Amino acid sequence: MKIRELLKDDFDESEKEDLKRSMIIENITRGTILAKVIIGFDAVFAVSDIAALLFKVDDRFPYSYYLAMYLLMIAINLSFLTIFKRLKDIKHKTMTQLNDLETILVIFITLMLCWSSILSLLDQKLYGHLMVYMVNIIVVAVLFLMDNKKIMIPFVSSVLILFIGLPYFQHTRDVLFGHYVNLAVLILISWLASRITFYSYCNSFKSKLLLENTNLLLEKEIEQNKIINMKLTKANFQLKKLALVDELTGIPNRRSFRNYIDIAFEYYVKEKTLLSILLLDIDNFKLLNDNYGHNTGDSILIAVANQISSVVRHSMDFAARWGGEEFIYIAFDIGETEIINIAETIREKILSLKIPHEFSSAGSIVSASIGTCTIEVTEAADISKGIDLADKALYLAKTSGRNCVKSITDRSGSNKC
Repeated sequence: MKIRELLKDDFDESEKEDLKRSMIIENITRGTILAKVIIGFDAVFAVSDIAALLFKVDDRFPYSYYLAMYLLMIAINLSFLTIFKRLKDIKHKTMTQLNDLETILVIFITLMLCWSSILSLLDQKLYGHLMVYMVNIIVVAVLFLMDNKKIMIPFVSSVLILFIGLPYFQHTRDVLFGHYVNLAVLILISWLASRITFYSYCNSFKSKLLLENTNLLLEKEIEQNKIINMKLTKANFQLKKLALVDELTGIPNRRSFRNYIDIAFEYYVKEKTLLSILLLDIDNFKLLNDNYGHNTGDSILIAVANQISSVVRHSMDFAARWGGEEFIYIAFDIGETEIINIAETIREKILSLKIPHEFSSAGSIVSASIGTCTIEVTEAADISKGIDLADKALYLAKTSGRNCVKSITDRSGSNKC
């Protein structure tokens, strides 16, 4: 019966090779332990026989024969240990090398069972039992993993020795008949035990392969999920970034401005704080777009945004595109004079670009009108009041000839053009 006949699901060629390799490794491991145990017991028996021979304990007992058998068994097991001790990297052996190893294992098991058969024949002279053979065949049946063809070699060889040799060593007919019956039952039980052991190992190995494959697929799925999650996280970050950044100018947009205000009041502003706001509008931007084209208008928006961003001093200052040609700039903990100075710096930076604008009512180059305000705030809702005041100041700047800065506070109004 082959491996694939023992299991409901056939092994493929690779799995058969892995199963055979695993069985040989397991057999060598078990055989090594068994060999050491046998050497220990036989060494004790050999010493006992030597002592019995020296002291002539019982002339009827063939101590010399038993001593020879024990020494032979010790030599067989030592040879087995020597051969397999030199083996390295069994996991990387070829199938031909694995078959050679399996052949050595079969020879070892055959010699061990045949030895026990001969020793059981010697026992007939005094004891009349088959205990040595019975113990050995049971040990072989439950310990070693081999298919039917391989396990039949030691079983058949050892049984033939007993069946043929018993009549010559056991002359009592009733005992001889009992031995044959016991042997038949013992061989059947041992055979069934070896098949159950073999079958269980094959099924366990198949289950192990299925579990490993399942774990491998699970690991791959987890890894793929990680990659997908990373991509989704990156995509969400990009989407969030796009949602908070003005697509044209690359600076924060109005939504980003609102987020900044919420964060500022949640983590930084804990009491009444001075806040200055600046609103900027590019002068006559519609006329610029209509006469120079939208591409030129877009490039001017980008240039103005860069000039505004260049004056941002630290994390408590924030600049954003408010919408269209309007921009906003806020700064915490600065007064009216300082925000006006910042506004003037931005206005002069825009003028320094010297971008032609023949249709501007404020001059021949691109300029900007700016409105500022300074108020005391205690919560995010106060920002709306400041923006309204800055917007009024911006309106004053536009109606005052453009290209200038106007400022309004809660208490008074001032301007600088």
